[in-house]
Amino acid sequence: MDAERLAEKLIATRRSLDRLAALAPDEIPASAAEGYAVQDAILRRLAIPIAGWKVGATSPTAEPQAGPILADRLKPSPARFAMPANAFRTVEGEVAFTLGRDLPTHSQGYSEDEVWAAMAALHVGIEVLESSFIDRRKISEYAVFGDLLNNGAYCYGAAVKDWRGLDVATPEASIAIDGKEVRRAKAGTPGGHPKRLLTWLANHAAARGLPLKAGMIITTGSHTGMLDAPPGATVTARLEGIGEATLQCA
Repeated sequence: MDAERLAEKLIATRRSLDRLAALAPDEIPASAAEGYAVQDAILRRLAIPIAGWKVGATSPTAEPQAGPILADRLKPSPARFAMPANAFRTVEGEVAFTLGRDLPTHSQGYSEDEVWAAMAALHVGIEVLESSFIDRRKISEYAVFGDLLNNGAYCYGAAVKDWRGLDVATPEASIAIDGKEVRRAKAGTPGGHPKRLLTWLANHAAARGLPLKAGMIITTGSHTGMLDAPPGATVTARLEGIGEATLQCA
């Protein structure tokens, strides 16, 4: 698998949104490491700063997955993202954090307590998912890693600084589209408590030579599941006791 060649292909596909049905056998990453190598190659080619990260897992014990959020895809609420007519506009309501200090490479690795203490603020977030593939569910998960873990855009709400007594694991979450509530949930994320996910990410990013920096926004998985928003719709995510965020998918 040629990470550089696949990175070029995925960049071109994201720009055109002429999505791929599949990859050739020699284009498919065979491991997480190869998938992240494609991410790294995309980052080098685009040369856009990393403004945040997304991290999640399929269960509370599964190995987490991570993808960068580039500076041109991150906006505070209320946000407006201009998207091509054939964009997916798939949205999720999430819990995100602002990192309060740098977490450079640490020879011993970071503990949960160290990483948790480094989080300065809490936010409600909305992720807009995008993909280089017609059906990402039929694509190798490691190829999805290379495709920036499906991140298309991210919007974050007002900072909640006095958050440590709040329920960040299973807050009641809802999504409204054009003012009408379409989803409500209180199960948390598949990956479990954000503390575990954030700690894994801090060590993972440092090991890749991309250590987390103060001011980054880090989102920790969907609390609402995925919903498709129509073109021009205004999407609002609310987390009970925390706040809300709003974006328009133009």
